[in-house]
Amino acid sequence: KPLILQALGSGEFDYIESASEVFETEFFRFIKAKAILNKLAETYPSPRKKEEVPLWFYVASNLSMRLHGVHSFNAFPLVVRSGGLLNVLGPKEAQKVTHPDTGDVTIACEGFNQKNHYDREAPCDQDFLRKLAKDTEPDALMRWFSTDVAEVFKSQRAFDKEGIFIGDASYLFVPDNPNYEGSVKLLFDDNDHPVSEEAHKKMTDEQKTRCQWRRCYKMVSLLHTNRTMDFFFFVALKVLPGNAHESPVLYEQVRQFVETVGK
Repeated sequence: KPLILQALGSGEFDYIESASEVFETEFFRFIKAKAILNKLAETYPSPRKKEEVPLWFYVASNLSMRLHGVHSFNAFPLVVRSGGLLNVLGPKEAQKVTHPDTGDVTIACEGFNQKNHYDREAPCDQDFLRKLAKDTEPDALMRWFSTDVAEVFKSQRAFDKEGIFIGDASYLFVPDNPNYEGSVKLLFDDNDHPVSEEAHKKMTDEQKTRCQWRRCYKMVSLLHTNRTMDFFFFVALKVLPGNAHESPVLYEQVRQFVETVGK
C-alpha cells in the first residue's frame, strides 16, 4: 500500500478506475449462481446461427465493461486483466498467476474453441464482442431489454411493491457524421436544450452565438425506483431520431411492461 500511495502521489500510474475486483467477482458469482446469465443468454436476439462463444459470456463481458465504465471493445483485454470476471470461470477456463520474484501477473485462458494456436490472455477476442454487438438488430435488442430482461427482474423480485416508475427522454449527442443511422441535427442552446425556430427568432444576437447545431438521437426510457429513491434501474428503452416525440413511445413502453410483467 505505501508503494501504491507514493506512486499515486507522484502521478506514476498508467490507468485508474473505481471498479473493485472483489465486488465484480461477487457480482458475477451471484448472477451465475442464480442462473441469471443463462436466462439472459437464452433469449438474447443473437444474429449468429452457430455459437462458438457462449452467449452468456458475451452478456457477462458487456456487464463487466459497464462496471468498469468503458464502452470501447478495445478496452476489453484491460478489463479482463483488472476485473473479476475471470475468477468466475474457474481454473480450467482461466488462471491468473503471479510471478514470485517480479510480481507480474500472467493470464492464461483456454478459450471456448480450438481455433487459436497461441497463448490466450482473454477467453475471447475483443473483435468477437464488437462484431456480435454490431450485427445484433437494434430493434430486436431494445425489445429484448424491454421484455425478456424485465421478466428476469420480476423473477428476482426486483420491483418495489409501490410500483413507482419514471418516464424520461434524453438527448444522446454523437459526432457530426451522417453514418450514425437515424440521427438528426438540431439546434441547441448553451444548456443543451433544443431551440425551436420561433424561440431562435426571439433570442438576442449574443444568445444566438451560443447556440450550435448538434447531431443527436433521443433515448426514451422507463425507470423503476422507490419513494426514497434508494435505487433505480431501467426496465424499458428505445433510441429514436432526435426530433421524434417521446410521448407515444413512452405510452407503448408502459403498455408493454404491464403486458410482460403485470401491474
